Amino acid sequence: MGTSERKEREKERKKMLILESAEELILEKGLDNLNMDEIAERAEVSKGSLYQYFKNKTDLVLGICNKATDMLSGQIAEVLTKDIPGIEMVYTIGATFLNFVRAHPEFFRSMRFFDNLKDTNQLDDSDYVEMCQGNMNTSFTSMVRAIQIGMQDGTINSSYDPKELAVLLWSTSHGMVNMAYLHQNTPHFQLLEKNNIQMDSLFEGYMKLIGCGIATGDQDVQDDSKSFFETDLN
Repeated sequence: MGTSERKEREKERKKMLILESAEELILEKGLDNLNMDEIAERAEVSKGSLYQYFKNKTDLVLGICNKATDMLSGQIAEVLTKDIPGIEMVYTIGATFLNFVRAHPEFFRSMRFFDNLKDTNQLDDSDYVEMCQGNMNTSFTSMVRAIQIGMQDGTINSSYDPKELAVLLWSTSHGMVNMAYLHQNTPHFQLLEKNNIQMDSLFEGYMKLIGCGIATGDQDVQDDSKSFFETDLN
């Protein structure tokens, strides 16, 4: 291994250490309370060194978002390699998204931050914006492909436009996942508790509802969904 390669590997290692330190602090204190001084201290790097890797807090959070969306897009793309009907791929992608948020709330916070970022100067100032958008487009393309597979194998109604249907599924599932995030991470969000509703049951009902709308008449949506959720979510 040459000197330049060792330097690049060390640079990447330190960059990942900074990101992991920031992720830990987001879990401990929340995104709003994240500051560069504490990140540098946690990562055991100088503040000057920290700014060599990330221009500012926004750039760093977008770096986490890039890491998150890259990981999620990889998990979703893996669903397409399974030998299952297209309708089951759609169910599995939804469950993958939900389980990702449950396992990595700090990642979802960075994704919410990216979605809500309106300052064009901040967007233009970070190299991670295009990367995040690319990862999200990859996930969307995987959803479109799952729908197309379902239309080809006869499990999804072919009267829909695959891309339009993917947008509908992606936006509504994002709302469900956001509710799961609030339920898990926001103490004052008590809608589910006050109404004695379990998140798994709610998500199962949502997927059954979606299945009834997109599945062909040959599919027993209720039985298939029940079996799927018992296996993968509980």
